[in-house]
Amino acid sequence: MQSKDDRIEELLTLLKKEEKYVSGARLGEILGISRAGVWKWIKELKARGYRIESKPKKGYLFLDFPENLDLYGIKEGLKTKVLGKRLHLLQEVDSTNTWAIKEALKGAEEGEVFLAEAQTQGKGRMGRKWFSPKGKNIYLSLVLKPQMPPQRVPLLNLGASLALAYVLEKLGLEPELKWPNDVLLRGKKVCGILSEAYAEADKVNFVVLGIGLNVNAKKEDFPEELRDSATSLLIETGKEFSRNHLVKEILQELEGVYFLLKENPGEVLSKWCSYAKVEGKMVEVESFGELIEGVAEGIDEEGALLVKTERGIKRVVAGDVKVKGWKGS
Repeated sequence: MQSKDDRIEELLTLLKKEEKYVSGARLGEILGISRAGVWKWIKELKARGYRIESKPKKGYLFLDFPENLDLYGIKEGLKTKVLGKRLHLLQEVDSTNTWAIKEALKGAEEGEVFLAEAQTQGKGRMGRKWFSPKGKNIYLSLVLKPQMPPQRVPLLNLGASLALAYVLEKLGLEPELKWPNDVLLRGKKVCGILSEAYAEADKVNFVVLGIGLNVNAKKEDFPEELRDSATSLLIETGKEFSRNHLVKEILQELEGVYFLLKENPGEVLSKWCSYAKVEGKMVEVESFGELIEGVAEGIDEEGALLVKTERGIKRVVAGDVKVKGWKGS
């Protein structure tokens, strides 16, 4: 039996498909409900921010999706097989990653997506807080159940940042990737990735992959201490973007990379490196209290950064990287 939300989604699909005024009587006939029932559901869609025009003797005309995040708007035309087939949205949550982990422990399926308009305790890497104002950006976490050993989970961070690079390129931007999980525009952070794995010694039970993308935040929206190091799509382009459309694009690009990771992880790493352009550069890495200096030699098959130091090759699995320039510069 269809739920109320399923029926409202069916009504919305009908309105969009027609691209003209449709009478309440006609909609009611197709859906098997009264004209009063159609009016009630139209009223609910309008309350959610949908732009629907109503005219006597003509009926209803779909104009546009709401500006706020909306599950119907994301589902519309979503071309994925796994990611986003189940979507969840809250106006405010402590952290989408924390929420997704709780649901995964209860049995959430692979590909379930958890979105929020705002986070009160957004998570960044290494225990940092992620700046999460309401109604401006994308805070998205999804459940993955990859068939991979635990030591290869960092590849998901690299794959997700590569997928974001593809999304930003479609907008005419020139993203750069920074190991292990940042997406940059003109040297400033526009997106961060955080994966949290629940695993046994030789098996991954599930991974929650969190993505924070700064979309419509203005410079003055950022805390003062972040204004020189962070940016948004609005700051970079001067234009506001539909977050519903961007969520759809993220899920589609991410699924493509995720499937490729299963089949050919070497290709994903090679493509990631082409956006990172770190190989051959002098770097400084702070990792677990140790400062490592040397020349970046690339990424190994498990996603670790290889740094050539005076004492030989150092394999770094986590840390903060500062790129100092090309070797010899």
